[in-house]
Amino acid sequence: MTSIAVVGASGRTGRIVVEQALACGYRVTAIVRRPGSFSPAPGLREVIANPTIPGSLHGLLVGHDAVISALGAADRAPTIVYSASTAEIIAAMPPGGRLLVVSSAGLDVSADTGPASRVLAAALRRVMCHTYADMARMEQFLTESALRWTAVRPTRLTDKPGATIPRVSLGATSKVGPQISRADLAAYLLDAVDDPHTHHVAVSVSSGRVLRNATAVCRSASR
Repeated sequence: MTSIAVVGASGRTGRIVVEQALACGYRVTAIVRRPGSFSPAPGLREVIANPTIPGSLHGLLVGHDAVISALGAADRAPTIVYSASTAEIIAAMPPGGRLLVVSSAGLDVSADTGPASRVLAAALRRVMCHTYADMARMEQFLTESALRWTAVRPTRLTDKPGATIPRVSLGATSKVGPQISRADLAAYLLDAVDDPHTHHVAVSVSSGRVLRNATAVCRSASR
């Protein structure tokens, strides 16, 4: 049985990761800032910690097969939430540990992106400059770590139901779709836990068009 820790578990994406993981039979440690964020459930342990505080995660991440960070900034103001929390996660994990973090496809523009999309991407980068700058620091910390890391870069997030097998670009070198549901993102994060092709690489991901098999979300748990 796979055991994972989810940092930022009470957020809009993190909560779905927890729900899907429990449905697949994972043991889940949900790391949240406020007690009572989750109702008691078989396989679920809730831990209170603020991952941006130095030393806050010490001893909490050892013994898990993987750690998933679904933390996100609350607004577009200057932030250190991505970089500071990732630094604490890295410090709390043993060398060679498996870490997946949610970043953003907006950090880069692939070579096959059209002119109109490039203009929109440039405008978005200006609006999200503080968030993207901290995400870039986060990804730099990953590359300097001794972990088996993956930076998962979703396109625009939606609250639509999960219904597709995501479109994926390993290395974030090719254009994917314009959006992805949080449910599809959560499913991809769980699928990627045991995928060695995603180690030490950024991955762009969006929703696709093929209906997801009802058991596909649980592939990793059954390996």
